[in-house]
Amino acid sequence: MPEWKKVYWEDTAEGQDIGSYEMQMDAVKISCGAWATRDSNPIHHDKAFAERGSQKNIIVNIMHSEGLLCRLATDWSGPTGELRRIRFNIRGSCYADDTLKVSGNVIKKYIGQDDNYMKGLHLVDLQVNATASGNPFCDAQITLALPAKKAQS
Repeated sequence: MPEWKKVYWEDTAEGQDIGSYEMQMDAVKISCGAWATRDSNPIHHDKAFAERGSQKNIIVNIMHSEGLLCRLATDWSGPTGELRRIRFNIRGSCYADDTLKVSGNVIKKYIGQDDNYMKGLHLVDLQVNATASGNPFCDAQITLALPAKKAQS
């Protein structure tokens, strides 16, 4: 059984690289991602339909795109990192046969102060960016709660 990685809040730093990954996006991944999110729009599985809509091929849907960005955050943090907030932006399209590249870094490290659901949590804000065959695709600002090595007094 593999041992899961665990990132502690104390071991993070602003500007820290959280890694990257690449994935070849094919028609099966794109259409399965759409169906998994209950998106039956033909632009995600019918190339002729997509071309009639001025696209060069089928495109990755929004929820699948968001999941691909969140994957980097949770792959980096391990299973004890908790997604708390996501601000997501679409910048372009990712088509079948594109190479998706996702990368990110820590942009802020802090303890939640607001009187809301994040008060007292050990938080990091991440900037995660994706390109599709070198062109801007989407980005997100993701807030993760991480475990602390010791309780704050």
